[in-house]
Order: sequence, then C-alpha cells, then structure tokens
Amino acid sequence: PDILTGNEDNCLDYIEKFSTSRREYLIRTFNRSKKYFPKAVAILEKHGIPQEFKVLLALESGFNSNARSKAGAVGYWQIMDDVAKEYGLKIAATGKKITKKADKKRQLKKETGADDRKNFNKSTYAAARYLRDRSRNLNTDCLLMVASYNCGVGNVWEAMKRTGKESPTFWDAKNYLPAETRAYVMNFIALNVIFNNYE
Repeated sequence: PDILTGNEDNCLDYIEKFSTSRREYLIRTFNRSKKYFPKAVAILEKHGIPQEFKVLLALESGFNSNARSKAGAVGYWQIMDDVAKEYGLKIAATGKKITKKADKKRQLKKETGADDRKNFNKSTYAAARYLRDRSRNLNTDCLLMVASYNCGVGNVWEAMKRTGKESPTFWDAKNYLPAETRAYVMNFIALNVIFNNYE
C-alpha cells in the first residue's frame, strides 16, 4: 500500500515469516474481513483516515463484538472506558454480584445496559474520530498513529521525545516503544501487505 512504502527493508522478512507461520489465521481473517472491511472503510474515509486502518479491527478483536481485554477494553475496536466517554459512546454499567457458590469471596462482574463499543457503526465512528485526532498530533505518521492506538498517545510522545529528533518517524521511535506495541505495528504492516497481495 502507498502509505507504507519507503521502509520495505525493515518489513519484508517479518511479512514473509508472518505469512508462513500464521497462514491459517490469515485465511480465516481474510474471509471474515469481507463482511466488515467495506463498512469500516466507508466510515474511515468519511473522516479522512486511510483505508489501511481497517485491519485494526482484525488485530483488536478479530471482528468479535463481545471481545474484552484484560485491561478492560471492549468491543470491535477494543475501546477503553475513558476513551469511550471522551468520544460519546455509552458504556455498560458494571455491578459486582456475589455468586451463590460456597466461595462467596469470588465475585463476578455483571454488565447492565447497552454498550456502544459492541455496536459496529457507533464504535467504528468513534475509532475513526480517535484516529483523526491522532493524525493531527502525530505528524500524520500512520505508523505512529497505529502505535498510539495500542499503547496510548502519551507513550508515543515520550518515545518520540527520547529520539532527540524534531520530527521523528515510527522507525526512529520504534526502539523506545513497548515490545507489544512494536509487534502490533509490524502486524498492522504485515496484514496490509498480505491482504493487498492475497492471491
């Protein structure tokens, strides 16, 4: 894809390994994406976000509306409570309920009410607006935007600052980012390249 050109040498080995070791995942994800990607692209493009960002859906939730991370991110785009509120999404209230089992110390969280993060259109509009805002404060560097989606914009700003450069790119800041975020961005690149050369 055009927005990813210029750093092929940093990516090709990773992409080739990914396409071999994750073959079944790629086939399954590509087939599931046919239902979701066209709708996501339409919403992203309304907000001036390149269509390549659609693969975040696959990376975040595997297209599962009920996905929930250990950190508490919910839904298709794995949006945290604070970000959901900032972008006008309703979140389900959680109340703790003691189970009837002998071990009453064990508690389960029970959700009440609708959660917009599980609604495809509402959550995709919120994700598009979030990415548009990150584009504005990350020099429109798409890979820094992807990194911020994973670890938060504050961590990306800190990594950029540590490079000592005036306008650092993702490649400049990469080694200052968490390992999980580095892998996340490389997976973003790999999915885009492989899906653009799927046959």
